[in-house]
Amino acid sequence: MDIRDKFLHYFKGAGHLILPSASLIPQDDPTVLLTTAGMQPFKPYYLGVKKPPAVRIATVQKCFRTSDIESVGYTPRHLTFFEMLGNFSFGDYFKKEAIHYALDFLLNVLGLDIERLHVAVFKGEGKLPRDQEALDYWKGEGIAQDKIYAFGKSENFWGPAGDTGPCGPCTEIHYDFGPEYGCGLPECNPECGCGRFMEIWNLVFTQYNFNGREYEELPSKNIDTGMGLERIEAVLNKHPSVFKTGLFANIRKKIDQLASAYPGDREDEAYKRALTIIADHTRAIYFLTTDGVIPSNEGRGYILRRIIRRATRFGRLLGIEHTFLNHLGQIVIHDYSQAYPQLKEKKDFAFKVIKDEEERFSTTLKEGNRVLRSALAKLKERNNQEMDPKDAFRLYETYGFPVELTQEIIKEQGFSLDMAKFDQYMAEHVRKSKGQSAFDKKIDKKIDLYRKLAKKFQIDFVGYQNLRSSSEIAQILKSPSAKEVLPAESLHENQTGEIILSSTPFYAEKGGQIGDRGKIMLNGSLFEVHDTQMPVEGIYIHKGKMVKGQLKVGDKVRAEVDAGSRKDISKNHTATHLLHWALKAVLGKEVNQSGSFVHNQRLRFDYVSYDAPKKKDMDQVEEIINRKIQNNDVVRIFETTKAYAQEIGALALFDEKYGDFVRVIEINNYSRELCGGTHIKRTGEIGLFKIISDSSIGANTRRIEAVTGMHAFHYLNHKVHMFEKVADTLGGEDPLQAVQALKDANEKLARQLGNMSIKEARDELMSKFDYHEDDPKPKAFFFNFSNSGYKTNLDAQALALLGDQIKDVYNQKMVFMALGNTIKDKPVLVIQATPDLVKKGLHCGKLAKDAGKKLGGGGGGKPDFAQSGGSRPEAIDQALDMLNKTFEKLCG
Repeated sequence: MDIRDKFLHYFKGAGHLILPSASLIPQDDPTVLLTTAGMQPFKPYYLGVKKPPAVRIATVQKCFRTSDIESVGYTPRHLTFFEMLGNFSFGDYFKKEAIHYALDFLLNVLGLDIERLHVAVFKGEGKLPRDQEALDYWKGEGIAQDKIYAFGKSENFWGPAGDTGPCGPCTEIHYDFGPEYGCGLPECNPECGCGRFMEIWNLVFTQYNFNGREYEELPSKNIDTGMGLERIEAVLNKHPSVFKTGLFANIRKKIDQLASAYPGDREDEAYKRALTIIADHTRAIYFLTTDGVIPSNEGRGYILRRIIRRATRFGRLLGIEHTFLNHLGQIVIHDYSQAYPQLKEKKDFAFKVIKDEEERFSTTLKEGNRVLRSALAKLKERNNQEMDPKDAFRLYETYGFPVELTQEIIKEQGFSLDMAKFDQYMAEHVRKSKGQSAFDKKIDKKIDLYRKLAKKFQIDFVGYQNLRSSSEIAQILKSPSAKEVLPAESLHENQTGEIILSSTPFYAEKGGQIGDRGKIMLNGSLFEVHDTQMPVEGIYIHKGKMVKGQLKVGDKVRAEVDAGSRKDISKNHTATHLLHWALKAVLGKEVNQSGSFVHNQRLRFDYVSYDAPKKKDMDQVEEIINRKIQNNDVVRIFETTKAYAQEIGALALFDEKYGDFVRVIEINNYSRELCGGTHIKRTGEIGLFKIISDSSIGANTRRIEAVTGMHAFHYLNHKVHMFEKVADTLGGEDPLQAVQALKDANEKLARQLGNMSIKEARDELMSKFDYHEDDPKPKAFFFNFSNSGYKTNLDAQALALLGDQIKDVYNQKMVFMALGNTIKDKPVLVIQATPDLVKKGLHCGKLAKDAGKKLGGGGGGKPDFAQSGGSRPEAIDQALDMLNKTFEKLCG
């Protein structure tokens, strides 16, 4: 048995109820972010709020303390994550039994030498008396008088947790590693910080209630004890460092292997310190993540982000240039999953979260280090020892450096940071930044350049309608270093860089949706676009590599989005809308989205729910979504006023700021959300929807990961093959039948996917107008579908699609149309014009604005495409008549 098992076995024999460790995320305790002590889950029992399940309880509790983060690596015994072995009594036994149990376990179960044990008791202070009882009990158990010490309230008195409440004296057991580990002074004792003595067990005697004025004896007294597993392991190892124990042996060995490129001496303090920090933080990272904590900029999520990034930074100091935490995480899971099964159960989720966070910080770490070195060099030049809080904030905001990490780094170099000034600067920045976009907060040279370019160029995004377009290279940028980009005239073969086009079909990453990839071409020259970003609102940055030939500013090029990737992204984005709607339908309207990530291969959806869904609930969600896919419902996309969007119940997410006009994604008549992303035209295009996982990522917050289309098919197919292998291995009739049933279900879903097709938009409208395809004269289409038999099919999105088809029939030449309909008792008018008519003076956006007034609402859009809406469907004909007259005047 290991120490955990021995401890629990011993106290079970002493009549204690054995309970499993509580989560690191405290339940029903808003006063703390994380579980910091073994007694914390039992606070309601100590406070009398709840009745304990037994009067005697023992646990091995996972704990995390932020107060020790900066000390880790600088002492041999400080940890962030640790395990606390504790026995508790609620009105049952008290000091005598608690002292006996502790000493009996140490001496007779673990085999410690009593001569190595020293104890401390409360010496009394003010009106609080000396704890003579504890002292006498220790003597009675065989502890010599010269090994008993009495210390004051700061060392040997616990509580109250607030201004009033339960409290009492405590007694500590210290282990003496011997004078060879000490300072050599004759007065050396457990209070000395030399390292000779290590506190291993603390026994708290909750016997008083402080009412704000005096200490009253409690009628029912309690016991709360805690012994650090890592510390007692160090004692048994006969070495005062907890990091020399078997608990850290495997992870230290793995770090040594990963640090093979370390250029220095592995015996120097810098190496040992970095190794220790990584070893400690890795344990904490995986225990926190599997308990549901995810990296963020606040609360417990910030604590996790802070230690992930601290570990990453020290990994770089050891010469580990790649992501490495998940390699260490595998060791943690292997070593601890028997005692803590959730590590193995949630390992895949943990690996994804930690890899994403490590990669995110790795991209800015090198650049941030350069900025930091530059700031410190300036301080040296000015002979100044204190860092400007603006520089620390820049590292935090732009490069993701937790301020505590910056503080630690500059301290190593002999500099300081006034945290009070930093907090003041931070608060002022937050106040000024309210209402600004996240991009506006970045203040480095890159952003300054991007801002200037955004003012210089008016870039048209045409990617909602087209995946290919002709354009002109407005600007080329190269990166001579990671922290800056500079304008350039050209890009040559094998060079990486950034291209800004005058107009682009490439969607830039935002709203949780990744940026498009594709090609920019001219004759034989080819620039591969690996990613599209929008660092400043209005500017589209195409990042990639010049694969062949060269391109220069002013070139007339062909921009082409990777259609397959875009289609998969659009499927997944529409699927997130379906998922949001389905979760509300099944779990309740209180379910709300808290985040998302839309990739071409998968989607991630975070949502707030007060209760964890049952499996049957998630099965129902999945079934509803797939039924909507089979229904092949229309996905309508239209721009309208914010007021109208609110009126029709469109969901606005994340408290985003919206202008007067918004883009609404409407699926049939059940899902409406404000969204700027790309979507498919019908739900049937999704093909198949499959939830891969649904897990907790924090208090009341869960994360769904899912796949669609062929990715879902391959996922299910893989599962089928896996079960086939299992069935073959198991043999027998029943396993084969079970696997066959899964295979049949998968094949059925595959057939459904294969039979899915997208219906072509009907061309009935063409039969109502007698225009010849080769007619060079302007061709106008004005029609109100409210009075026709196609009303239910031709919604706002369908009207736009129909208009595109009509323009294609006439080769995108000399076509103008205004098509109206009534949707949910609201008028919608879609106005389109080919470019040649726009040149003649037609501006659909202006016309839509005027038409919107007729409809009792508003409208707007681009010169070649716009939309109007309002509250008066009976006025559609009037609006069409007005548009007809304007057309005759300009083009007739």
